Amino acid sequence: MAKKFSAQLRRRSERIWRAIETHPFLGELQAGTLPMNRFTYFILQDYVYLLDFAQVLCQGGAKSPDLETLELFCRHALGAVEVERSFHESFGATLGLSAKQLDAVPKGPITQAYIGHLQSVARGGALGELVAAVLPCYWIYGEVGRRLYRTRPRKPRIYRQWIETYAAEAFWQPVREQIHLMDQLGAAANRKEKQLMIRHFTVSSRYEFMFWQQAYRLESWPI
Repeated sequence: MAKKFSAQLRRRSERIWRAIETHPFLGELQAGTLPMNRFTYFILQDYVYLLDFAQVLCQGGAKSPDLETLELFCRHALGAVEVERSFHESFGATLGLSAKQLDAVPKGPITQAYIGHLQSVARGGALGELVAAVLPCYWIYGEVGRRLYRTRPRKPRIYRQWIETYAAEAFWQPVREQIHLMDQLGAAANRKEKQLMIRHFTVSSRYEFMFWQQAYRLESWPI
């Protein structure tokens, strides 16, 4: 029996995913020793990423071949705007940041580059390419949440809450939906289309690693 396309994608990016799993940002987050300024930087960049990510999902809806797929993308885009945005606002309040301050946060260099990659694929690629590009964001966060949950820290409480959010079934349901859609689209794709999907998935996985790295290094524009 042939492997599902999502499994092929995961295998192709295994080295990148292992690097994410062992990144010091996540190791220190799980231990409760991550400096708060690094976590705050991460939350702020994730917050400003969400609106653009939701817009990319809307473009997935526009490319949908049927009502079921359209409904999926509309629901996921709404979730990115409402559920995760309110989640980040609650974290912002815990960190002493107002909604106005959150909205004024400039995108870091990796945030800008990652969004640019997703927007480029969404504008010029087929639906399968778009799903391959956005899937690492879903899947990696779910895997990180699930893995860190086993020995999540008691304190700081905000670290524990973050881990529990991404380990929860409410987050994993859309993850599984996107994986299933990826398998359907991959099964119907020709060789050239699959190569493009693999490329986009790999690039997005690399940006996921760099997103953690950006927060750990507190990176900003050099000029």
